[in-house]
Amino acid sequence: MRLRIAATAVTLALLAAACGNSGGNDAETTTPPSTNPDDPTTTTLDQRDVNNPVDETGVSDDEIKFTSIATITQNPLGTNIGDAFNEGVEAYFSYRNEEGGIYGRQLVLAKKRDDQLGLNQQEAQAAVSEDDSFGVFGASLLFTGAEVLNDAAVPTFVWNIHTEFAGKQAIFGHLGALCFGCAGRTTPYLAQQAGASNVGVLGYAAEQSARCVDGNRLSFEEYGAEAGAELVFSDKTLAFGLSGGIAPQVSEMKDKGVQFITTCMDLNGMKILAEELHKQGMDDVVLHHPNTYNHAFVAANADIFEGDYVIPQFVPFEFNSGGALRDRFFEYTDKLGIEREELTMIGWIVADIAYTGLVKAGPDFDRQKVIDALNQTTDYSADGLIVPIDWTRQHTDPAKDPSQAGALACSAVVQVQDGKLVPAFGTDDAPWTCFPTGAGPLGEPEQLNFVPE
Repeated sequence: MRLRIAATAVTLALLAAACGNSGGNDAETTTPPSTNPDDPTTTTLDQRDVNNPVDETGVSDDEIKFTSIATITQNPLGTNIGDAFNEGVEAYFSYRNEEGGIYGRQLVLAKKRDDQLGLNQQEAQAAVSEDDSFGVFGASLLFTGAEVLNDAAVPTFVWNIHTEFAGKQAIFGHLGALCFGCAGRTTPYLAQQAGASNVGVLGYAAEQSARCVDGNRLSFEEYGAEAGAELVFSDKTLAFGLSGGIAPQVSEMKDKGVQFITTCMDLNGMKILAEELHKQGMDDVVLHHPNTYNHAFVAANADIFEGDYVIPQFVPFEFNSGGALRDRFFEYTDKLGIEREELTMIGWIVADIAYTGLVKAGPDFDRQKVIDALNQTTDYSADGLIVPIDWTRQHTDPAKDPSQAGALACSAVVQVQDGKLVPAFGTDDAPWTCFPTGAGPLGEPEQLNFVPE
């Protein structure tokens, strides 16, 4: 049972990168969302010092308290999730508190709960009933407590890698609702850029990973011909950890001339795959990593990952894309001696979502006002760190209602070169490689930057 839970958790963690940039096939192409920084809000800059009395959970005259629920121990990926995420939240709070906080109050991460992989629902229930906190931050491999937090109308700000996210108006992620299993243009485009004509797709047997493989398969069925890339091998029956090895699959891909492989696997699975490819003399095969934005891991495996593509869910550190929020992230992680990791940035971004909700709610804020204010926001981009989110529609599962997908499917892609991650496409001024969501040809991407002017 523990192994099955772990495998499910891992596959959930993979899906955000593998499927998060896809849109439903039937949505009409829409214009990009505005990045106008003057989005209507009830709060002006001078009002942020107003210290009105507020009768709300977790709010005192001088503090606004939050709880985090994160996977710290029992993480089968072996990566730093909970600690890095909490450090990102706290770094952001330090930044805002040094500015004076908000409404005469300091932002405080008062409680850090470890869901130990399988106890997310229990920790969510405890947070609701025991913690004196205004809102919750979350970075969990299994988000079984989503309904508990949403039903209690607790403003919740999370690393969104989950099917449980969709449809919950009180929960806000660094991405909108993901389109699990949908076709997208990104992986065919990567295969095209790699000069690959024959493509393989790999995933685990767990349901979510299998759906991710199905989405990649549909992507190449829809866009492969235009990209000049044919899907010639697909396997969604692998055991988590590749305990049965992967030599037979690699041998078959070698026989079929596979030159590019996209997967729905964790970083350790990618290492095993890359090692087997090199063992069988397939050194030139390019991999698309959905979960390997880990600089130390990449450096340690430089030879076997050379030339591979990696896509984090924000503007990678390797792009100097501008924006005050990016600059403050580097400033405060340096000031506090925090190592910059993927989840550090995610924590920073969702902390900014919470702050944005408070700003928009005004000095007489409460939980529901924060939720309502964010749900009227149509162009949240964390000052260009992420693709703009329209919260008036992006709580909805786009696989069920394609019209609710985001307007754009964008990736900021880095590539492994000599053990380092470097920009693959785009420039500092335009790091995002973007396609419209919805039906239509593959076409050419547009390079964009979402930092407000």
